[in-house]
Amino acid sequence: MSPTIEQRRKLKILHFMPENFVWGGIETYLNLMLPRLAKNQEYDITAVVTKDGQLYENLKAAGVKVHGLSFPFKKRSLFRSAWVNPFGRLIDLSVYMRLIPFLKKEKPDLIHIHNGMIEQSLIALAGFPMVMTYHGYGGIFNIEGAPTPLYKKINTFLRPLVAGAFPFLSGMLVVSDYERRRLYREQYLAKDFNAEVLYNGIPTEELTARADKTDRLKIRREVFGLSQEAAENTRIVSYSCRLTQERNPLAVLRIAKKVLQNQRLNKPVYFVVAGEGKMAGEFEHAFTHDPVLASNGRYLGFRNDIPEIITASDLTINTSPQEGFGLRVLESLIFGRPCITYATGGIPEVMDLPLAQSWLIPLHEEDAFAERVVDILNMSDDNLQALAPVLQTHGKGFDISTHIERLLGFYGRTFQKLGLEAEKPAEQPTEKTTEISTPPLPAIKPPVSIS
Repeated sequence: MSPTIEQRRKLKILHFMPENFVWGGIETYLNLMLPRLAKNQEYDITAVVTKDGQLYENLKAAGVKVHGLSFPFKKRSLFRSAWVNPFGRLIDLSVYMRLIPFLKKEKPDLIHIHNGMIEQSLIALAGFPMVMTYHGYGGIFNIEGAPTPLYKKINTFLRPLVAGAFPFLSGMLVVSDYERRRLYREQYLAKDFNAEVLYNGIPTEELTARADKTDRLKIRREVFGLSQEAAENTRIVSYSCRLTQERNPLAVLRIAKKVLQNQRLNKPVYFVVAGEGKMAGEFEHAFTHDPVLASNGRYLGFRNDIPEIITASDLTINTSPQEGFGLRVLESLIFGRPCITYATGGIPEVMDLPLAQSWLIPLHEEDAFAERVVDILNMSDDNLQALAPVLQTHGKGFDISTHIERLLGFYGRTFQKLGLEAEKPAEQPTEKTTEISTPPLPAIKPPVSIS
């Protein structure tokens, strides 16, 4: 008779993510996924992230076994700024100096990494089995999505070097089929290397319940700054994102003006923007001094109540020129709100339902984007409200419980390929040992959206 799970040593899986102290899609994903994955009964889950970052604090507060390591060049510095991001990370030898000794002490059976070519190479050289989730965030693994011609040339030149890192992997997950096909097309992946698609997941029931408790008019009055009459009669368009160049946020300002000046628009409209980043000042200025936007919108800055903001909106927009998955789009669907977005990356896969096809706009066609926004805003209240249950039903197909079930299946196939299986526990020493533990931090409300 084979031993039960309780009688076997659990295989240890270690998730590794050196964050740059900027909250983005990968941090959001790990923040939602790891606390739930850690409750599984078959594998021992731990995480290694940058010490004292928000992800480290959140995971620790959630009860995940998390270790914080210091990576000196992760924060911005004169030394790092001299390099074009993300190439500065290639010289960060502190990854090896701190990570590898830690791994040799912990002895994980499998390392699941979420960032970086250099980490792949160093972990492989140290002899640890490794898998990777490619989140489609661009960088040196993306020729097509390079932000400038110079980047494109650099990425093309480096492709033979960085493509050589993938054979170190025992398995690979990609967050959308688009990104998986692109990696093959751009020859980062060899044709005989099997990369699997695993869509990100979010806790749909929790978020829907949170939305159901939202007082839409209260949010419109107290957060958006509208009067009671305006709160009741105005169409709200919201945008929540990190305000940095690669997200193309300034297109929001241009599209907003096109919408507000459109002769077909038959309802009052108000734009709200939530997020922070290098371009925050331009949004502050636009919604304070621009003659069109100042009286028809508000910049909210960084917000932790994105679900409430989306629920209080009638429509969301997304202007990113590339998205590996499209988390913001999925959030909008979960809250029953249509999203007008560029048809890029994995977004068409997230928006794969008939009524949403006209909401997918060809990249950079801002006039067409604005026209589609006007179409939605001009809908009757009844027709707009009728969209909500259809969108929410579709969004539930991306529930995080389904994601974790498929992730566990991936681990099982990977261990089988590696010839690893759980072992019976070793004899416990009779001498009592004392385990040092760190008291849990107070609960920290985690960001739900990328902003």
